[in-house]
Amino acid sequence: MPCISSAATFTVSKNLSFGTLAPTAAGGSVILSLNGSMNTNSSATIISSGTTYYPGAAVYTGSGLSSVANIVNMTFLSSSVTLSNGAGGTVTVNNFTITPNLQVSLLNPSATANVGATMNFTAASTPGNYTGSVQIQATSLLGGTATVTLPIILTLWRMLSVTQTVALNFGALEVTGGNSVVNILPQSGTRTVTSGQSGVNLIQSKPGAAAEFYITGNPNAPVTITLPSSATLTGPGASMTVNNFTRFPSAENSTLNASGTMTLKVGASLNVNTAQAAGTYNGTYTVTVSY
Repeated sequence: MPCISSAATFTVSKNLSFGTLAPTAAGGSVILSLNGSMNTNSSATIISSGTTYYPGAAVYTGSGLSSVANIVNMTFLSSSVTLSNGAGGTVTVNNFTITPNLQVSLLNPSATANVGATMNFTAASTPGNYTGSVQIQATSLLGGTATVTLPIILTLWRMLSVTQTVALNFGALEVTGGNSVVNILPQSGTRTVTSGQSGVNLIQSKPGAAAEFYITGNPNAPVTITLPSSATLTGPGASMTVNNFTRFPSAENSTLNASGTMTLKVGASLNVNTAQAAGTYNGTYTVTVSY
């Protein structure tokens, strides 16, 4: 009697997903491993509120003799594939990896192969939902050859950008004693002496201003805004501390509008020393905006 082997089947059980990412650089690469870990190489931010990232999975199932202690060899039919967002944006996916030494038997006729890869984006990789696929061929001695098409998905958000449009400016002051605190409200830019009123006079012709920042990012995306605890101004006299930074909108967690923009205003308090020397004082501080 002839010995007839049965063909094996090869099916997708899970797409390969790079989740939702926001670039932090004009270009870069993201590596998704077989165990599901993601390395963004500091070129992108993982958006936890977006779609989830995970390796792909394909199931090889032997039938009859094709499941008798059968070793399965896996091959990617393309070394690199292109994903498109349907609006002209593209990314490339390469360096595919797959679970090695896959084996089936009569007791365990099915085996799952996980699939990882590297996603590469450039400045031309515009925001949107990206789709594409890669073909994988499974070959075994008794099961012959089977091919499966594994879908690949990715969502890209816009890169966050923060631009200062108005600098924080405490204006001109006349020091009559010192040990005073001058505050600027973020929403109105109003300047007041909140402590040591007799130690400083506000020169009304040079009132200063609250800072303004223009934030751009993904439409309707939540962002976290972090202000510093303090900053230092230096000049001809003793340095002065700036603290009590406040923001408008006041919520630490805010949401960009439908156009993906927001205007952030920042105020703070200036601590003027006793007998502060006349002159111009300058300093810097950092505002951090993140998804």
